[in-house]
Amino acid sequence: MKTIRLRTRLSGDTVRFTTLITLTMLIGIASGFTFAQVNEYDRLRQIGLNEYLMGHYSQAETWILSALESARKSHNEYAVAVDYAALGDVYQAELRLTEAEEAYGKAISTLRHQPEQAHALAIVWRNLGAALIAEGRFEEALKDVNEASKLIKHNKLKNPKLEALILNTRGLIYFYQGKTRNAETSFIEASRIEFVPDSAFDVDAGEILNNLGRVYQAMRQYGKAEDASKRSLERKEARYGNCHPNLAFTLNNLGLVYISTNRYREAEEHFRRSLAILEHAGLTDERLMMQTLHGLGKTYMAERDTPRAEPFLARAAEIVRRMSLQPPDLSEAIEVLETYSQVLTDLSNPVEARRMHEEAQRIRAAKAFTVRANQAK
Repeated sequence: MKTIRLRTRLSGDTVRFTTLITLTMLIGIASGFTFAQVNEYDRLRQIGLNEYLMGHYSQAETWILSALESARKSHNEYAVAVDYAALGDVYQAELRLTEAEEAYGKAISTLRHQPEQAHALAIVWRNLGAALIAEGRFEEALKDVNEASKLIKHNKLKNPKLEALILNTRGLIYFYQGKTRNAETSFIEASRIEFVPDSAFDVDAGEILNNLGRVYQAMRQYGKAEDASKRSLERKEARYGNCHPNLAFTLNNLGLVYISTNRYREAEEHFRRSLAILEHAGLTDERLMMQTLHGLGKTYMAERDTPRAEPFLARAAEIVRRMSLQPPDLSEAIEVLETYSQVLTDLSNPVEARRMHEEAQRIRAAKAFTVRANQAK
């Protein structure tokens, strides 16, 4: 759950691939047991977990629902709660956010009656907060994350990874609320916690530093932004190698820093590298591809090279049209369409330019409506 895959978004904002493994470890599956040594519902959940990690969300849902039914028949309330939490993770990965919230709520309702399971409850509160970020419900998300933090402190739980994830999620919330100083503090605290990721999908210090770099960009402290992003890139290259898609987030962030400091050759170099990685990987993360194409287009626009900017912005605009936009994505989608509209105007294509502007206006109106709806009492 990669999520601030932040966005401008940060890394880890929808928090994909960060918590199913932690939950599984709590019930012993990841501690070296064989399938024959565990209950049927644990075995079924493990199969679902494996499918989830491969991105097979429909199959994962099927296996975890089977695990849930088995746990119910065995009257194991803890296993039922874990299965609901696992379902929440699957639904969140699919952006089925209402269903994710409902599944997490059921897990929380069950775990609340089991004081000895404060550790698991803290994890689920954090996951629920992450799901609400994707819906733009930042105040509610902050309350949930704070509940997780209270459980850790009250029960004196020792889980550095969970503490770092909570701080990272809190930083995301503050970032999207425009509270950059608070976000900076949260990300700095998170980056100082030493922990070992459980899998290649887990958020680590590289992701947290990437988010810190985005905060410094928002604060226009470009020297600090470049330093944090370079440190992030070094961590990611050491962990994943030089061609992993996870590098694209940080490469894009560095590209934005270089645009802001008029270092266009370096910006182009980083966006080009990001694009090459994504195209080679053949990923379907359209939002990340949109950001990369948009960055290249903005680089050429800054250099007053409109013809070179046009094909990249055209591809970015096409992605916007077919994306299922969530609140954190709306501002960037609007910027893509408005930038492309400007390019089309410069290239003497007023009809298409007007159409792009009108699409941007529709998204802007939807964004305003979404904010009002989320704030309604």
